Amino acid sequence: MGLSSHLGGRRALLSAIALAVISTGSLAKDMPRLVQKSDIEIWDEQYLSRALKGWTVPEDYHEIFGRHVPGEVRLGRFGRLSGRHLYTSWRPIIPLTDEQYAQGKVKLRDNHASEATTAAFEIKHDYITLLISGAQMPGEACVNLLVDGKVVRSATGTGSDVLTPIAFDVKAFKGKQARIQALDTSIEPFGYITLDCVYQSIDPKGAERVIAKPPTDNKRGTGGVQSVSGLVSGEVELVDGVLKVADQPIELGGVIRLNTGNRAKASDAGSRVQLRNGDLLAGEITALKEQKLVFTQPMLGPLELAFDQVAQAIFMPGPTVQADPGTLVQINNKLIPGTLKWIREDNIAIDCSLGLVPLPRTRVRSFVFSKVKQDESATDRVTFADGSVLSGQLSPHEKGLQLKHAVLGEIALDFKQVARITRRLPNVRELSELKGEVVERVGPIPPPVPTMVSTASGDLIRMFPGTLMRYELPASDEPRRFRAELLPIAGGKAQVKVTVRVNGKAMDFSVAPGSDAIEVDLDLGTADVLEIRVQVDASQAIAFPSGIEWLNAMVVGGGRS
Repeated sequence: MGLSSHLGGRRALLSAIALAVISTGSLAKDMPRLVQKSDIEIWDEQYLSRALKGWTVPEDYHEIFGRHVPGEVRLGRFGRLSGRHLYTSWRPIIPLTDEQYAQGKVKLRDNHASEATTAAFEIKHDYITLLISGAQMPGEACVNLLVDGKVVRSATGTGSDVLTPIAFDVKAFKGKQARIQALDTSIEPFGYITLDCVYQSIDPKGAERVIAKPPTDNKRGTGGVQSVSGLVSGEVELVDGVLKVADQPIELGGVIRLNTGNRAKASDAGSRVQLRNGDLLAGEITALKEQKLVFTQPMLGPLELAFDQVAQAIFMPGPTVQADPGTLVQINNKLIPGTLKWIREDNIAIDCSLGLVPLPRTRVRSFVFSKVKQDESATDRVTFADGSVLSGQLSPHEKGLQLKHAVLGEIALDFKQVARITRRLPNVRELSELKGEVVERVGPIPPPVPTMVSTASGDLIRMFPGTLMRYELPASDEPRRFRAELLPIAGGKAQVKVTVRVNGKAMDFSVAPGSDAIEVDLDLGTADVLEIRVQVDASQAIAFPSGIEWLNAMVVGGGRS
């Protein structure tokens, strides 16, 4: 079975949302626990038609919350609401009209940065309760509690539109002045925050998450190295050409994966160029010049890429597009075959059957130059903090590392800009590369098939309860090991039991919602079959969503004598 990424499903949610004000009058009756008699209102959109005195809001705040388009949105999209309105930083992609284009307006509204902050209020109760959904992007798309101008509590969504109850424990701040801030600085797909029903409360009212600590620094996570010898976690450094993890020297030759701790933006978060080998360069596409694409990449600077080196020029956030070479793809996914004539700051022109047609830049999604052809000689892949992905061959270089790239030549890597390094070794196979078969999908509603998803931490395989997967292992005369990190899915609500069976022996793992990753390192011997079964823990009530994720799952070792 081939496992493919289903990230596009998330973005499909955006096109289904037609407004930022949701009319939900009848749902208020079903929400007795959202508001209690003792509550003190801070922010509830059902009572607002404009920004209140002392608030800081986006310019289009009143415009967004003054619109009603009944029937265009399924009310179940956000789950239960408190009343007639909610707040969201989401904005639709609105192609410019000819009049707007003539006036020089070229900015897409879905790429905006947004901040809405209430007036100061005194903290009088032990908790602040709220409903929240949207992106899981701490520090970028989040709801913050500000005290003395500092963020002392913060919450994000879980990558879903369904509102969930959150509570800030604010006992330590009683009597102090505070503000609620809804912040959105992300331009990534699904990078927005939705908020409703913010009240001071005497108890958390059954909130799914009670947050009692200030947020941590999310710019840098925990680093680590997965090598043929195992996993070592800790601070990753490159000092005088020596790679160290937790002060331990690591030989580059045995490294399978290296996470520096730097967080990477999503590879489809903005404008970028896809090279013919499938690599991605994030940056600004500026012009055409003598059969070359002029491109500015923050890490590498100005570049001129020959057309035969480029697969696709992508002008806005979103996935790459499947189309024949020599095709311009509009924002509504309509295709225009032809020859690209120019790229300017405000418009892009194509010579097609209708003649020379200039289009506003905001109406163009991408232009396809050629098909992708993978470079089989590339053994290493580097993911950068800006979302760029380059493949080639790594080697030590003076005091750092150098990547030999088929198109860009030799690149000295700035280790501070590197988020992740993945190497392809002859005795290592990714679980997603193995031949897999779904043996069972059992339940009142059959669970989704396992899917592979690319994340900032690496590639993962997502599996759901009621699933049994069987993988065929290549024949080997030498023993092998199965290594992976096992995590609960974000927003999971049920404890899940995972059984891994090899050579008739079963090993069980229990994964609780919100728990830390479990490091799995199992002896496979010379087995030729690996089975993985996922089910809800029988001691727990069934609740949805639930499931697990295998992060960086691989089979290490083996060979034929």
